[in-house]
Amino acid sequence: MKQGKNAVRFFNLLVLFIILFSNNAVKAQKQPVYSISQAKQFKTLMDTVRKDMPVEKLYLHLDKFNYLAGDTLWLKAYLLEGPFLMPSSKSGLFYVELVNAENKVLKRMKFPAKYGMGWGNISLDERDLPTGNYLLRAYTNWMLNFGEAAAYTANIYISNATLPSNAAVLKKAVKNLNTPLIPNTGTTLGINSSPEKADMELTITAEGEAKNLSGYYLVGQSRGVVCYAIPVNLKDGKIVNAVPKSLFPTGIARFTLIDKNLKALNERMIYIDQHDQLTVNVSTVQAVYKSRDSIALRIKVTDKNNEPVQGSFSLSVTDDSQVAQGPTKNGDLNTYMLLSSELRNQPKSADAYSNGTVAAQQALDSLALTAGWLGYNWNELSNYKIPKYSAEPEFMITGKVSSTFSGLAGAKVSLFVKKPLLFMDTVAGPDGRFIFKNLPIADTAVYKIQATNKKGKNFFVNLEVDEWKPPVFSPLLVNYSTEAQVKDPALEQKVEKALALKQQQDKSTGKLLNEVNIEAKKIVKGSHNLNGSGEADQVLTESDLLKEGKRPLYELLMARIPGLVMGSYLYPPSKIRKFGLKLKNQLVKIIIDGIDLDQSYEYWQLMADADDSAEGLQERYTHIKTNLDNFTAEDVKGIEVMYNASYNVKYNNKFLSTAETSFSGKGGLTGVGGASGIDYTYIEITTRNGRGPFMKQTPGTYLYKPLAFSLPKKFYSPKYLNKDSSVPDIRSTIYWEPNIITDEKGEATVSFYAAGQPSSYTIAVEGSDMNGQLGSARMPALIKIAP
Repeated sequence: MKQGKNAVRFFNLLVLFIILFSNNAVKAQKQPVYSISQAKQFKTLMDTVRKDMPVEKLYLHLDKFNYLAGDTLWLKAYLLEGPFLMPSSKSGLFYVELVNAENKVLKRMKFPAKYGMGWGNISLDERDLPTGNYLLRAYTNWMLNFGEAAAYTANIYISNATLPSNAAVLKKAVKNLNTPLIPNTGTTLGINSSPEKADMELTITAEGEAKNLSGYYLVGQSRGVVCYAIPVNLKDGKIVNAVPKSLFPTGIARFTLIDKNLKALNERMIYIDQHDQLTVNVSTVQAVYKSRDSIALRIKVTDKNNEPVQGSFSLSVTDDSQVAQGPTKNGDLNTYMLLSSELRNQPKSADAYSNGTVAAQQALDSLALTAGWLGYNWNELSNYKIPKYSAEPEFMITGKVSSTFSGLAGAKVSLFVKKPLLFMDTVAGPDGRFIFKNLPIADTAVYKIQATNKKGKNFFVNLEVDEWKPPVFSPLLVNYSTEAQVKDPALEQKVEKALALKQQQDKSTGKLLNEVNIEAKKIVKGSHNLNGSGEADQVLTESDLLKEGKRPLYELLMARIPGLVMGSYLYPPSKIRKFGLKLKNQLVKIIIDGIDLDQSYEYWQLMADADDSAEGLQERYTHIKTNLDNFTAEDVKGIEVMYNASYNVKYNNKFLSTAETSFSGKGGLTGVGGASGIDYTYIEITTRNGRGPFMKQTPGTYLYKPLAFSLPKKFYSPKYLNKDSSVPDIRSTIYWEPNIITDEKGEATVSFYAAGQPSSYTIAVEGSDMNGQLGSARMPALIKIAP
């Protein structure tokens, strides 16, 4: 009932218009500018956009923010719709990416979400992740409609004692991104607010010709919903309106002065805190425990009236000696959902923006001007169109069956998968479209889809499956610097402690014996490597590639081969620089199942001076990338990289043309290598079908290999029956529970065992009643562990 009353107040713009007009227009204006029917049309437009384009907000609660390579990252996702912060009804899937400082996606995982929640884990492979800062990015397909900044991001630090640092770190640069800066229109808008006052004071002024114009509107939004709107007459050059704060929920209130064409003239914003979010308290039976003791935590959640609240909460317990407790740049769940998610540049906390001081307002304005805010663009409302990215309420397989000239209505489409064993069939619609729903969620699955016409034949039957294409995000705004220039002493100290404890554990368990530099040679079955299988500078085997799921091959190579970049070079016999792939300043040639990828494209001719267009310069790069994009990691059994002369000399003899062996960067006939010659790197790719770069497909069939799901796993929490255990316990995440449900008293109890060394533990709890109220609490050093 309480939520329903809020909804009426929040959405009923027409009633607000009448009330506000009668109260404020008498003070500020002599006669109305807009009629009731025009206000209703305006409200209808906003409601239509909001209904068709509801904003989703995704937040990840992580167990911590600094890890050792080989650790597991634990997460819980809260997926809510913007206006009321209720569970999203649009998306049932979300994606999480681990990105390095070079903007390479090292891992991409898909998670299921239900009732606005989802949880899981990501393994941080110590073989692939050098020491450095990384970006964790999360989004739904639907969120892509609102731009890249709608995705949730968090910076994490990974320390790897066995791999060298990647040297570059993620460090946000301050730049101007799609700012809401508006040209001088002859009007100004100002906000004055004090904590002790129930109203905000909005001042609008006009100069020159702006005073003679009509059709102005002052609109106040919060969470993408219009909460306040009045017509404005600026004939007298200035008006002052008192706007009740009670009309707005907790969060950013964005005020815009617009003209009759919905063009934004001035915008300002203010953070309003109604002090109506949840209070989370955590208590223990005692303040100090001994190592390996059983510890019980009592959680109590109440609302603003101190009434108990039932909800779902996630909890992490971390060791202060190993884990840095600095908050992520987006803050906690409350700060992100109510403040950070509305801005392109995120503040650290909402506290500094809720006291109504001039300094707070200036800080908030600065955030808006340097990075802009998220939400609906006024200038696009009148040209509102169908969303570009569709929502994914569940895992489905869709596609189309067609003949040479049209869709095949009534075609039979069958789906078969071995693991988990499943067979389904359906009939295509009038346009040839088909859909498979209610599919089981599996961590790995390959679906064989087959279509036949009404006569049961597959002659001239074309089958297309709608493949999900990962978005390509813009390059990160980072400063590349050495670690020495950006070291955090506090973080460094904790990382060193964690590494020392890990070495102590490895020594005790005998794991250090594995560090002897005797490694079994990696073998790629069926390889066409001219030097012999596994004879290469870098080898990725089938077991390595199985972890990559349906990752496109081009993206995989860029992420897994250190130093592989797109670059320009003089390619023989051209005298104009072209673009392709480079590794260690050598030109890269791609060999697939012993077949040179270059043989299917003629680019040997001299390029005329007139053909120095972007298309001409990138012709070879485009050819390479297009062909590699035909494969995914699941199509490949092995990848072998050869850049040393001892490995690539045989490849030079077999695959280089006369032009390539005689041409050099200075135009002389110096051959391959040398001071002025050209060196080559070869990447030998072994596919499962062994057909080289040529993909053959049976008519009417399609092998669909979607991005694999990451299914939730249980966090391992040891249960000590004997406190004198000889196995060292040096956990940095002491306990993780993603789904704690509070009862009718607002209470829940969890228990776990302390680790084996003295320290103190920080508790972090986040969650929601899934009915619009949020709660976050971080309690540093809440628990002490004595020797």
